[in-house]
Amino acid sequence: MSDSLLSIEGLVVSYKTEGLRRPVLRDISLEIERGEVLGIVGESGSGKSTLLFAIMRYLTSNAVIESGAIRLEGLDLLRASREALGRLHGRRIAMVYQDPAQALNPAMRIGAQIAEVRRYHFGEPEVVAGRRALALLTDVGIEAPDRIATSYPHQLSGGQQQRAMIAMALAGEPALLLMDEPTTALDVVVQARLLELIRELKRRTGVSVLFVSHDINVVDAIADRIGVLYAGDLMELGPAKAVLRRSRNPYTLGLLAGIPRIDQRVRLRAIPGSPGARHDADDTCVFADRCAVAEPLCRATRPPLVEAAGRLSRCHFANDPARFAMLSRSEPLAVNPSSSTASPTSLLLVSGLSVDYGRRGLFRRDVVHAVRDVSFALRRERVLAIVGESGSGKSTLARTLLRLQRKVAGAITFEGQDVFSLTADALRRFRQRVQIVFQNPASSLNPRKTVGELVARPLLLAGVPAERARERAATMLAAVGIDQGMVARRPRELSGGEKQRVAIARAFVTEPALVILDEPTSSLDASVQASILELLDRLKIERRCAYLLITHDLAVVRQAADEVIVMQAGEVRESGPVEAVFSEPRHSYTRSLMSSVQKL
Repeated sequence: MSDSLLSIEGLVVSYKTEGLRRPVLRDISLEIERGEVLGIVGESGSGKSTLLFAIMRYLTSNAVIESGAIRLEGLDLLRASREALGRLHGRRIAMVYQDPAQALNPAMRIGAQIAEVRRYHFGEPEVVAGRRALALLTDVGIEAPDRIATSYPHQLSGGQQQRAMIAMALAGEPALLLMDEPTTALDVVVQARLLELIRELKRRTGVSVLFVSHDINVVDAIADRIGVLYAGDLMELGPAKAVLRRSRNPYTLGLLAGIPRIDQRVRLRAIPGSPGARHDADDTCVFADRCAVAEPLCRATRPPLVEAAGRLSRCHFANDPARFAMLSRSEPLAVNPSSSTASPTSLLLVSGLSVDYGRRGLFRRDVVHAVRDVSFALRRERVLAIVGESGSGKSTLARTLLRLQRKVAGAITFEGQDVFSLTADALRRFRQRVQIVFQNPASSLNPRKTVGELVARPLLLAGVPAERARERAATMLAAVGIDQGMVARRPRELSGGEKQRVAIARAFVTEPALVILDEPTSSLDASVQASILELLDRLKIERRCAYLLITHDLAVVRQAADEVIVMQAGEVRESGPVEAVFSEPRHSYTRSLMSSVQKL
């Protein structure tokens, strides 16, 4: 490319572990043009974040750059001095991290953090830099920039934190912006606004963007070109529409087959096996062991990147598209399997529920109406989804159902009993019958406990003898696809999908009648998400339980739920069967949510 801003040539990166060098990036070569958005997708462990940190020279001490070059505007970043990199970082190249709460300085006000970049790179006086910080907050769509500038990071919502971080990244007027999973924790409305912001910045400033994400729909909505990484190999690279709609690589097609759709339910297909890196794959295809169309040639020779219909593909059969026909996107499903078998008796009945929060100001105490007059019924073997923006009351509702939050009005009846009238013993039994699977399994699993201990603990707390608890835990782990060899492992030794399976096993081991699923797939790769959704659907039928699904992913709702409640500002805006609400939304807020969804 004649107008390349960034050029990566033959990049090979390894990590030193247990005395061995494990390859993480294998001979990566790609370029980013000025004013271009290049998206990088792939499963966890594919090398996406390592690529970004290699560009920034932020790799950990056990990382080894074996060979290659990374050139920004002609300067080889791998051979640049620390002083030269200090001048470049923030000025010509800047990074937006996945978790802004971790990346922003908790002890500095937002405006001061942005102004610091201006003062360092441009030598602006404090007053001038402060005014520029306010202008940048306005540019990224922050409402009330004066208030946000004087706030600390913990006083901002997730969307506000992400926009503040983008403002800080733009403060140095960089030519290249690196974005690592910037939309993962955002609801669909904030996500759509963030993508529009990136498009506007690209139009107005000409900034180039390297956008890394496991969310293929989001990357499709923002990227000009897409690269697909797997186990450190670049599997496919080309124009976004060509790669995602006419792929010539079995790995890309496998990812696409696991993506739920908002317009209809489909039979999702997860890629079989584990996405673990192949350390002995120099003379073989790294994807061969999981590929449905692999042949002996694939396990004997590493395929080169070849030209195939206007894109590059690392596959021996890239120019034989008929071979991939069986891997195309999944066929539609007519109805939810549970629709005709569900019990007519309500398992959970919520009537006129209202929840308030007290918020103290300097001279007064404000009341926030978090949930207002919410009513619904949930039967066995049914899935009720609750959707809405951040702050709509979804999580408050879930905490109240678990009796972790006080109500101010209304009633919650579970299996015919008033939840808020339960005695201590009855409450203990209730919490065995109602379980929750949290959004982030890494933070909900005790890192000091083994997998077996984590799943057995709810039984031990319920008074089950230790030997019996271990047996039931092992049986439950096997039911969710965790083999015996993993029982002695700790959470840090598991992949994201394996951690979520352990969390699900822990929730189901007490044989609950109701499971609350709090964003159970939001941080998972497409293929892992498909396998988790299939697992949850199977367990629901086998255990005859019901789910309350809290999510901002409307495609997951279409795939997994029978009924849906749409909440805004603590109130129900619309509710009903998923097919009816999604096909003909009646409320303007529902329509705005659906129009914000990024879809292939």
